[in-house]
Amino acid sequence: MNLTILLEDKLKKIQVNNDSPDNLVDILMNEGIYIAANCGRMGICGKCDIVIKEIDSVSSDEKKLACKTTKDWLLNYDNLTIQVNNYMLDPDMKIEEGYAGDKDREESTSDKESSLSSSKSYNVAIDIGTTTIVFVLVDYESNRVVATSSRVNSQRKYGADVISRINMASSGRLEDLRKCIVEDVVSGINEMCTNNGTYLSAVRTIIITGNTTMCHILMGYDCSGLGSYPYAPVNIKTIVTDTQNVLGIDDRIPVIIPPGFTTFVGADITSGVLAIHSGQNLPSDDSNLEDAGMSSVKDDNTFILIDLGTNAEMVLRRGHEFVVTSTAAGPAFEGVNISCGVASVEGAISHFEIRDGLRAFDTIGGKEPIGICGSGLVDIIYELRKNDIIDENGILIDKYIQNGYKIYKDIALTQDDIRQFLLAKAAIRAGLEILLEESGIIYSDVDRLYISGGFGSSIDIRKASSIGIIPSQLRDKAEAVGNSSIGGAITLASSIGGKCDFAFDISKRVNDVNIDYLEAITSNAKEVNLSLHKDFQNKYMTCMCIEREE
Repeated sequence: MNLTILLEDKLKKIQVNNDSPDNLVDILMNEGIYIAANCGRMGICGKCDIVIKEIDSVSSDEKKLACKTTKDWLLNYDNLTIQVNNYMLDPDMKIEEGYAGDKDREESTSDKESSLSSSKSYNVAIDIGTTTIVFVLVDYESNRVVATSSRVNSQRKYGADVISRINMASSGRLEDLRKCIVEDVVSGINEMCTNNGTYLSAVRTIIITGNTTMCHILMGYDCSGLGSYPYAPVNIKTIVTDTQNVLGIDDRIPVIIPPGFTTFVGADITSGVLAIHSGQNLPSDDSNLEDAGMSSVKDDNTFILIDLGTNAEMVLRRGHEFVVTSTAAGPAFEGVNISCGVASVEGAISHFEIRDGLRAFDTIGGKEPIGICGSGLVDIIYELRKNDIIDENGILIDKYIQNGYKIYKDIALTQDDIRQFLLAKAAIRAGLEILLEESGIIYSDVDRLYISGGFGSSIDIRKASSIGIIPSQLRDKAEAVGNSSIGGAITLASSIGGKCDFAFDISKRVNDVNIDYLEAITSNAKEVNLSLHKDFQNKYMTCMCIEREE
C-alpha cells in the first residue's frame, strides 16, 4: 500500500508491504522518521499521536497512536495519508518533496574545514543523559572550557525513561540503542571540533559519564540485570578504553568512564560528587562553564546531592562517609505523563504566577507556549495551592475538576497531572527522609543541599520548598548547581585527561584528583534500598500532600 507521510511543510512517500515492520513506529523509524514514543510503546503517553488525513482518496481527521497502529491495519487500504506530529529526522534522510537539501551547509562546512588548524590539543567531556547529551571542549594546556554544545539523545524514540530503554535493550534492541548513542556521540564530537577550528585528531582524551543504563548501552553490555531483581549491573567500575573499541573511531583516543555507586546511582552521580568535592579546581571564572550547565560550588563537610530526574538519585556525604539511594520519582518533572507536558525546549512554560487573579507565565526562548516543563509544573502547583485552587490533597476546586485549570489556550493542568506531581514529590521527599535517618543525622547537621539535573537547575527553590519537594529546614542551604555530572567530567578532563595514555596508571594523582578517589568512595559507600525499607511506604503516603508555606 502507498503511505504518504506529512511532516509540517514536507512530505515523504513510502511503500508498506508484508515485509514491513509490524508497527507504524518501526515503519517510520526505518525511513529515518523518529517519532516520540516516551512510554516505550505502551500506548499511555499519547506523544506518538498521528492524524489520518486521507483514506483511499476520502478525507479523514481520525487520530491514532502510531505505537498502536499495526501493519495489518495499514494493509487494509491502498492509499493512506498521515500527519506525524512529534518527530525527529535522521540527518541523512532524503525528503522527496518540499526539501531544499543541505548543499549550502555542506559547502560552508567544506570551506571551514579548509581553514582548520590542529596546532592545539583538547580534551572532551561528555555527559550522556537520558534526554540530552552535553559536550564540552577543554583546552589541553590551560584546562579552560573552550566550547559547549548539546543535542537530544536519539534513543528517545525507544522511550523517554531508563526503564523503557532497559526493556527495549533486553528485548533484542540493544544494538539499535547502542547505534543511536554511538552516532550521537561521534557526530557531536566531530561537530564541536569542526565548529571550533580543530580536528578529532587533536583530541587527547575523552571523559564520558552518564547513568548506569546509558553507560551499559554505550558499552554494549547486557541490560537485563538492570531491570529485574536483584538489579545487578555488568560493570560499574572505572572503564578505561579507547575510541576504536567503544565508538568505532580508528584514532584510538583514550576514553575514561568513571565508576558508579550502584545500579541506580551511576557514574553521572559520582561525577557530580567529584564536581562538588573539587569545586575549587573548576574553571568557574569561565562563562562557558555556566553554558555547560555547571555552577561554581564549594566543598562542604556534610552535604547532600540530589539529582532530580525520573530516578531521583541522592548522595549524602559526612566527612569520608557516603550514603546513597535512589527513588523512582517518575518522569513528571521531565514533562512525561503530564497531559500538556513537554521537555525543557523552546516554547515550554517554565515559570508561572497568578497576579491579582491574572495568569502570567514565561516560556523558554520567549516562544509561543507549547506545553509545561518541570519547573513550570512546580510553579503552577505552588500558585494553585497558594490561591486555594487546590487543597492539601491536591484536589482541584469544583470549577476546574472536570477540564482542569487552563494555563493558555488548550494548555491546562488536570487532576491526573496533579496526581503525577504528587507521586514524584512523595517519592523524592520520602527517600530524602530515610537517607537522613539511615545516616544518623538531622537537617541541622547538613551544611549544604545541592540540587542537580536540568530540572533542578531551573526550579524556584523557594516555591519547591513551600510545596514540600525540598524540606523547609534546608531551604536556605539549598543551591541549584545544574549539570553537576558534566562538571565532574570537566574536572576529570582537566586533571587527568591530558596525562592519559595506555600506559596510564589510574592511581596516579594529578592536580589532587585521581580515579582511586572515585573508586574508593563508590566501593565503600553505604546503599539504602528504599524498596526494601520498612518505613518507606508509610513515609511515602505521609508525603502525598501539598504543603503550603508563605
